[in-house]
Order: sequence, then C-alpha cells, then structure tokens
Amino acid sequence: MIDSGSKSYSGKLLLFGEYTTIRGSKALAIPLASFKGQWKQAQTTDKEIPSLIDFINYIEANSWGIEIDINRFRKETDNGLYFESNIPIGYGVGSSGALCAAVYERYAYAPLHADDSAHYEALKKMLAQLESYFHGSSSGTDPLICYLNKPALLQPSGQISVPVLSDNAKQKGTFFLIDTGISRKTAPLVETFMKKCKNPDFVKLLASDLIPYNEQAIDDYLQGKRTALAIAMKAISRFQLQHFRAMIPNAFITLWENGLSSNNYSLKLCGAGGGGFILGYTPQALEEIDWPPGLKMIPLDNV
Repeated sequence: MIDSGSKSYSGKLLLFGEYTTIRGSKALAIPLASFKGQWKQAQTTDKEIPSLIDFINYIEANSWGIEIDINRFRKETDNGLYFESNIPIGYGVGSSGALCAAVYERYAYAPLHADDSAHYEALKKMLAQLESYFHGSSSGTDPLICYLNKPALLQPSGQISVPVLSDNAKQKGTFFLIDTGISRKTAPLVETFMKKCKNPDFVKLLASDLIPYNEQAIDDYLQGKRTALAIAMKAISRFQLQHFRAMIPNAFITLWENGLSSNNYSLKLCGAGGGGFILGYTPQALEEIDWPPGLKMIPLDNV
C-alpha cells in the first residue's frame, strides 16, 4: 500500500489585487480553508480516478530547474494514487494550484520549506512552471499560497512576505463568497482587461482610483480597521460596477447594485470575474440581511 499521506492543501483566495497587480499594485492572497485536496489511495483497481498521466508527461518533457522524481510519480499513480479535491474548477480558487503544490512537495527531490521566506520568489517561479501545464502560463501565486498555507503579501517588486495581522483583524464584519454557478477561463478576461488598458484615460483611472482603493483595503484589513475596510470595499465595488461591468455576470448586477444602495454589503470580483465566485463583505452578520432566495453563499469565518 502506498503511503498517500494525510496532509491537505487548501485552495486560495486573492482577497485584494485582482487586475491591479498587472498595473503594479500590491496584492493580498490567503488560503481558502473551505476547499482542499489531498493524496488518496484507490482501494480497488476498478475505481475511476482522475488521470495524471498527461501532467506527468508534460513535466517529463520540459527541462526546468525543478528536479522531480518522475519515475516515482508515475509508478505511484499507476498503482492507484490520485489527488482528491473539492476545489471547484474554473472558479479561480486554486484547483490547479493545490495539485501543483502537492506534486512539488511529494515529488521534488529537495523541496523548499514553507517557512523558508528567503526563497519564496524562487519557490513561486518553480511552482509557476508546474502550473503552466494548466494555464499555458502562470504567475505561480496560486500554488504558492496553497503550498505555504499562509497569507501572502505580494509586492510590485516581486517581494513576497507573510503579513502579520492585527489582533483586531478578525473582529466584526464578514467576508463571504457567492457561487455564480458559472465556470470560466481566466485568459479571455485578462485579455479584455489588457485591451481596456490601451485607453490612456482608463489607465489614469486605475492609477488614481482603483489601485489606491485596493492598497487601502489591504492596509485596513491587516490593521484590523474594519470600519475603514467597509469604505474601501464599497469604493472598489462601485468602481468595478462602472468599469468592469462586462466581467460581472448579468444575473448578479442587481444584487451588486443593491449592496451599494443599501450599504448592507459590498461585492467585488473574485479573481478574474466572469463567473466563479463573487467576493463580498458586510460589516454586519449575514443573517441580518434580506438575501434573495436560492442564493448560494459561503461565509468565510476565518478571514
């Protein structure tokens, strides 16, 4: 019997920084404990399990600075080892990132330790190479967060650090996810954003409005300033409704607008948008708000 191990790899959530990181702002990513994956051993040979053979062949065919024990990887998966995950695919919350983190830790000959902060940038680059199989190209952020299982503050310079949250950071207010029920691909959405960036007026708006809102929200979150955070979240929500409307599913526009007009909550894109999850924040308890019936919500109690 193969030792499948008991460690799980959480999904990831880009709390702040979607799109603005492309224009040189900092970002804050956190582990998403609601979703996770781990190595499992099939109990019978007739169990239908996700095949990793194409991924294995891709790694073997590419020459990188990562030394992966391909023979062991292939042998163990041939004998029924697989990666079981409840992280939704196409939602931007780390489905491929968790797998890449798990592969790196299990099969790299000399994996960098998650506490080795001096080498986070190198680790991010290596994980990006693995994740390129799924996306064509990867920043490495998703698998890095899944691997570290800690919040990470990403600076425009490329520096990565684990931030220290204020003791007040988890007091009052609730972050939550809304499930749109729509799987999407990131690349076309980023392409749409890049086209918008060819307009100098739009670029000026990003620099004067959205990037400062984003960085203020990060600072407020880390310092536990939840009243100020609610204000920054509302500013981001209003900006995205006006300038990123094409990335908000039509069925959720009214819900988005109602949050702004009522001051009960604010919604923002979760990652690239276009579907997947929508990220929300309310300074009050979720049950105090009159939500539309049938809305699929996930409270993020640990954020």
